[in-house]
Amino acid sequence: MSTDGSVSHRVPVLDGRFYNSWRSEMLSIFKMYNLCKYVETPYVPPFDPLHPTMDEELDLLRNLRTVNLIIRGLPDDLLNLVTNFECAYAMWKFLEELYPDYSLRSLDEILHKTIEFDKLHPNDPNFDKCFFELRDLMKKKGDPGLINIIIRNALALHSEDYCSIDQTNASTYQIDLGVDDEQSMGQYDDEHEHDDDYSDSDTELDKVMKSLNLMANMRDYMSGGKEWILDSGCTDHMTGDKDMFRELAKNDGPRKYVTFGDNSKGKVLGLGKVAISHDSSIQNVMLVESLGYNLLSVSRLADFGFNVLFTKVDCQVFRRDNQNMAFTGIRRGDLYIVDFTKKAQPRACFIAKSSKGWLWHRRLGHVGMRNLDKLIKGDHILGVKDVFFDKDRLCSACQAGKQVGGSHPVKNIMTTRRPLELLHMDLFGPNAYKSLGGNSFGLVIVDDYSRFTWVFFLDDKSQVQRIFKTFAKKAQNQFEVKIKKVRSDNGTEFKNANVDSFLDEEGILHEFSATYTPQQNGVVERKNRTLIEMARTMLDEYKTPKHFWGEAVETACHAINRLYLHKLLGKTSYELLTGNKPQVGYFRVFGSKCYILDKHRRSKFAPKSHEGFLLGYGSNSHTYRVYNNFTRKVEETVDVKFDESNGSQVEQMPIDVGDKDPSEAIQDLSIGKIRPMEVKESTSSTYVEPPTSRRDEPQGNMEASTSGTHQDEEMQQEDPPQPPSPPPQDNTNNNEEEEEEDEDDEEAEPQHQQKLSRVRARVKKNHPVEQMMNDINSGRITRSKTRLANFCEHYSFISSIEPMKVEEALEDPDWVNAMHEELHNFERNKVWTLVEKPKDDQNIIGTKWVFRNKQDEDGQVIRNKARLVAQGYTQVEGMDYGETYAPVARLESIRILLAYANHHDITLYQMDIKSAFLNGEIEEEVFVKQPPGFVNPKKPNHVYKLHKALYGLKQAPRAWYKCLTSFLLEKGFEIGKIDSTLFTKRVNGELFVCQIYVDDIIFGSTNPHFSKKFGQLMSEKYEMSMMSELKFFLGLQIKQSKEGTFVSQTKYTKDLFKKFNMQESKGMSTPMPTSGHNDLTKDGEPVDQRVYRSMIGSLLYLCASRPDIMLSVCMCARYQAAPKECHLKAVKRIVRYLIHTPNFGIWYPKRASFDLVGYSDSDYAGDKVDRKSTSGTCQFLGRSLVSWSSKKQNSVSLSTAEAEYIAAGSCCAQLLWMTQTLKDYGIHVRHVPLLCDNESAIKIGHNPVQHSRTKHIEVRHHFIRDHIAKGDINLKHVRTDKQLADIFTKPLDEKVFCRLRSELNIIDASNLE
Repeated sequence: MSTDGSVSHRVPVLDGRFYNSWRSEMLSIFKMYNLCKYVETPYVPPFDPLHPTMDEELDLLRNLRTVNLIIRGLPDDLLNLVTNFECAYAMWKFLEELYPDYSLRSLDEILHKTIEFDKLHPNDPNFDKCFFELRDLMKKKGDPGLINIIIRNALALHSEDYCSIDQTNASTYQIDLGVDDEQSMGQYDDEHEHDDDYSDSDTELDKVMKSLNLMANMRDYMSGGKEWILDSGCTDHMTGDKDMFRELAKNDGPRKYVTFGDNSKGKVLGLGKVAISHDSSIQNVMLVESLGYNLLSVSRLADFGFNVLFTKVDCQVFRRDNQNMAFTGIRRGDLYIVDFTKKAQPRACFIAKSSKGWLWHRRLGHVGMRNLDKLIKGDHILGVKDVFFDKDRLCSACQAGKQVGGSHPVKNIMTTRRPLELLHMDLFGPNAYKSLGGNSFGLVIVDDYSRFTWVFFLDDKSQVQRIFKTFAKKAQNQFEVKIKKVRSDNGTEFKNANVDSFLDEEGILHEFSATYTPQQNGVVERKNRTLIEMARTMLDEYKTPKHFWGEAVETACHAINRLYLHKLLGKTSYELLTGNKPQVGYFRVFGSKCYILDKHRRSKFAPKSHEGFLLGYGSNSHTYRVYNNFTRKVEETVDVKFDESNGSQVEQMPIDVGDKDPSEAIQDLSIGKIRPMEVKESTSSTYVEPPTSRRDEPQGNMEASTSGTHQDEEMQQEDPPQPPSPPPQDNTNNNEEEEEEDEDDEEAEPQHQQKLSRVRARVKKNHPVEQMMNDINSGRITRSKTRLANFCEHYSFISSIEPMKVEEALEDPDWVNAMHEELHNFERNKVWTLVEKPKDDQNIIGTKWVFRNKQDEDGQVIRNKARLVAQGYTQVEGMDYGETYAPVARLESIRILLAYANHHDITLYQMDIKSAFLNGEIEEEVFVKQPPGFVNPKKPNHVYKLHKALYGLKQAPRAWYKCLTSFLLEKGFEIGKIDSTLFTKRVNGELFVCQIYVDDIIFGSTNPHFSKKFGQLMSEKYEMSMMSELKFFLGLQIKQSKEGTFVSQTKYTKDLFKKFNMQESKGMSTPMPTSGHNDLTKDGEPVDQRVYRSMIGSLLYLCASRPDIMLSVCMCARYQAAPKECHLKAVKRIVRYLIHTPNFGIWYPKRASFDLVGYSDSDYAGDKVDRKSTSGTCQFLGRSLVSWSSKKQNSVSLSTAEAEYIAAGSCCAQLLWMTQTLKDYGIHVRHVPLLCDNESAIKIGHNPVQHSRTKHIEVRHHFIRDHIAKGDINLKHVRTDKQLADIFTKPLDEKVFCRLRSELNIIDASNLE
C-alpha cells in the first residue's frame, strides 16, 4: 500500500475508448477512501496558510491524495494537460469536458435488457431473441470493450449449457464492431479488473458487471488454471490437476486424505513440483483427487519465513527477515488470487531454478553472474550442469564487498606468448587485523600470459625477497621455462640490492612502474582489488570473523584462477597454465554451516557430528578445511555435510539431486603449490590446532597461529627444528613436493595422538614446517596483540597508523608517497625556489611534516595526508609578515545558507581545494629550511625562498582569501556586504550562492546548471581533492532529502564517548537536573583541569548541532579555571544524556514559511556564585532554527524586567545582523517579531523616557528602543509556555524539556527513515 493510502496497482489507466468504465471504477476507489467530496466540490485552501487548522490540513492531505489517484490513472498525453491543476475537482471537471458523451443513463436500456437476458435459460425460445436485441442496443450505445465484457460475462452465467454450443453456432453470439474482439477484451481485462467489493457509489450496471466478471474469472483459478487462491485455512499447497506437475512422486506420507469445507474428503494422490513459469516451480504441492481449485497455503508460507498482509483490496507477502515483498495477490469477491504468469513473480523459498543459480554464485566465491554464464555456455568448467545464471536481483554480499564507481580503459593486446614470460608483483597491507598466523601483508604474483595468481602471506615486508627467490626457482624448475622479466612498483621491498643481485644471477629483467603511475602495474593492482573484494564479500556472506581474512583471500585466489576467463584468449587461467579444464563441482559457500563427522566419540550417546563452518580447501589433499566449533580446531576432512542456506542469503532450497556428495566432489580438487595438478588419492581427517574462540563469539584471549597458505593453525613440534626458508605458496599445491613429504610418513604421529593434545599438535605430513607463515619460534600471538581496528577495504592499500616522526614515515611507502604528493603540489604551484642561504640577519623559518589520516563521515580512513608546514612561531612581525586577518564564515551563516537552500529546494554541493594555501601569493620575503628527509644532497646548505604561502605561516590564510576573492570578483560574483565569506551571482532571476570556510566551499543555485558550471570554473583554476553533494562539512553530517535537511554530529558524538571512555555508561533523559545549577559551587575536591577542559571543549563543539545541551555546557564552562568534583559530575551527566540521544540533530523541514522571528528569555540571578542572570535567545527562519545562545549577563540585574530587557537587546542585535545578511540573498525583512514573555521588559522597550526605575540600566542596552521606533524590530509578548528560549536559561523537568526540544525541531534521525 502506498503512503497516500491508495493501492498503486488498483488504479485503472484511462483509455479514451473506456472512459465510462474508468470513471465508474475511479468513483469506487474514491468512495473506498472517503474522497468523493474532493471531486464533487472545489477544494478550499486554508484561511491562514502559515498556520492551518487540523481540519484544513486534513482537507489539504485528502485533496492531494485524490489528485494523486487521478494522476496515476492518466496516460502521459493527458497528464501534461492537467499538471497545472492543484485541485482534484478541477481535474475531474476537465476530464468530463474532455469526454462530453459520458452518461450512464444512455445505458439504462442495456442494463434492463441484460438483467432480462440473465434470467433466461439457453433452451428458452426467447434466449436468442433477447440476446440479439441486447447486442443491437450495445452496438448503438456502448463502447466496444465494455460490450464484449458484458456479453462474455452474460454468457458465462450459462457456462454449462453454453459450452455445449458447437463452434459454428458460437460465432453467432459474437459482435461485429469493426474491432478485434479478442484483442479489445484482453486489453480491457488487463486494464480493468472488476474485483472490488460493491460500493455505495456503484450503479446497477457496475454491480452486474462485477458479479459477471467474478464468475468468468473463476475459470482461471480452477484446477489447471493459471491463478492460485491464497487460503489461510489450507494446510498445504494443493491442486487437483495432474497435468500441472513438473515432477510428481507417489504419496508415501501419513496423510492420505484432506477434508474440504463441506466435510467431504479428497484422496492425496501424490506430492511434487508445479511449474508456474518456464524456469520456476512451487515445491511440495499435493495432488488431491476431486479438488477443483489451485490452493496456496498461508501456513506453509509462514513456515518458510514469510508474512502475509491482507487488506480490503489485495494481499502482500513479505520476507520476514528483510521485509522485502515476495509477491502480491488481488482480491476478487471474498477470495485473494495470485497470478504467477504476470510480471510480479515471487523469489521465494518454493522457487527452484533461480535459487540454484544464485546458490552456485555463492559457492563459487561470488564471481559475477555474467562471467559464470560465459563459463557454462562455453563449457570452460566441469562439475556444474543445468544451472542458469541470470542476474535478476542484487546480491547483498556482493554490494557490501564489491560496489565501485566507473571503470577505466583496459589493454586489448597480448604482449606475452607463454607462461612466466612476465610476472607482475605487488604487496598489499598492512591490514588492520593480523591474520591468525600473525601476518599483515600479502604478496601477489600474477603471470601475464595466463593471469594465474599466487598469494603469499608475510608478517614483514623484508620477507618478500626470500619468498620470491624460492618461488622463482621452483616455478622455473616445474614449468621448465625461464622467467624473462618481472614488473613491480618502486617499493623498497622490491627495489633493493638483494633482489637486484638475485635477478642478475638468474638473468631476469626487473621493470618498474613510473612513480605515481600504478596503471603501469595495473594487472596486479586490479588483481589485488579483485582478491580483496572477493574476500570481503565472502566474509560478509555469513559474517565470518575478520581474523579469517587470510583464509578468505586464499579461497578467493583459488576461485579466481578457475573461474575468470582471459579476456583475449577466452580460457580460464587454470586451463591456460595446465591445459586442463578446472573442476569446480566441489565448491561450497565460504563460511557456510557444516556438520563434521566425529570419528573419535567418547560415548555411544555423544552426537555423531559437530557444527562448524567452511574455511576453504585442503592444500595437499582432497579435503575441505573447516572450523569445528566444538573442538575449536581447524580440520581438514571429507566427512562433512554442508548447510548452505544459513546466514544473510535467505533462499531455503532443498538439496539438488544432481549435486555430488561432498566426499566425492572434493576428489576433483587439483593439488600442487606452484603448478596445480589433478591427482586422485584417498584422504582422511587431519586435525590442526585452531584458535581458541568460537566463531559466534570470539574471545579476547584467542590464540593465533602460524600457517602456510592457510591462516588458522597453530603447529608446534616437541623438538622444533630450524625453520627452513618458506617456499612460495599458492592456493594449490605441487605433486613433486607431495612425493617429498611422503618420505616422512614413518615419522608422522598417529592421528589419535594428535587429538589428545590441543596445544602441542605434531606437524603432519600435510602441513610441513616450510608452509608456516610466521616463524615457528616466534611464540604464540594473541588477538589482544593483533587487534588494531576493524578490517576494511582501504587498509589493504593505505596506512592506518599516523607516524609521530618523519623517520617513521620514511619507512612506510604509503607515507613516502603522501610526502611526494605534497612536494609535487609545491612544484606544480611554483611555491618556492631553492637559493643560497641569505646573510646572517635574515630569519630562516623551519619546516615540519604533519601526518594525518583523512576519514569520511563513518570514520573510515580514506586517504593518507602528509602536510609540510612552516614553523610560524619563529616568524618576526614586520620582517616575515604584516597583516594576518582573514575572514572565516560563522556557523550561523552556514545554517542560514542551509535553511535558504532547503526552502528554495536547492541541492547544495561542497568542494575542497587541494593544498589551497599554496595558491596564495605573499608580499614579504620569506625563507624556509629544506623539508626534513628531503634535503638536496648536492646543496644541503641552501634554503627555499617562498613565492606563495605555506601552511603554518601567519599570513597564509589572508593570502589565500585574497587570491580566491580576486578570482571570484573577476568572474562577476558579488561579495556579501555583511558576510565577506558569502559570494552571490544573479543571472536572469536565478541566484547562485557560495559560502567559503578557508579552503572548504559550499555552493548551490536555484538553477542546477549554474552549480555544474561553477564546479567546472573552479576546477579549471584550482586542483580539487573533492567535489560532491554536501554531506560532511566541518564535522557536521548533513543529509539533504525531499522532505528537508537534517544536520547532526552523530559520528563526533560516538567518538566523544570513546574518547572519555563512557560507552558503557547509563543514559539520562535530560542533560541537567532541575536543581543542577544549585550544585555548581566553588567548593569541593579539585579534579584534573586538563581532562575537564578537554570535555568542555568537545561538548562546546557539539553545540553546533545540539542546542539542547547549550545551557548545561555553558554553565559547566564557567568553572574551567578551577573545576571541582561537582562540576565534573555535571559534565558527565551531559555525556550520559548524549548516550541517551546519540542520533539527535536539527531538522529543517521543507514547505514551511521563511519568516524571520526571534525569541528571548532570561532567568533571574540564576548563578549562585555571583548572582548574575543568564540570557537565552534563538532565531528561526520559518521552522528552521539557525541561531541560538545561552550566556551569562555581564552585570547583576536588580529585577526580572531588567534581566529580560538585557536578553531582548542581545536577541535584537543578532536579528539585525541576520536581516543584513539576508539582503545578500535578495530578502528584505522589516518589523521582525521579537517574542518576549515579560510585559515590563516590553514596556521599557517601547517607552523612550528614562525614568527612575530604568536609569541604572547601562546605556548600551537601550539601543533596542531605537530599532523598535524605526520599525526594524517588533517587540511582542508571548505566553510563557510558548517561550522557546526558556530551554536556554534554566534547567527544566523532563516533560517541559522534551516538549521544547521538539518545538526547536531537534529530533532523532531514526524518525526520518
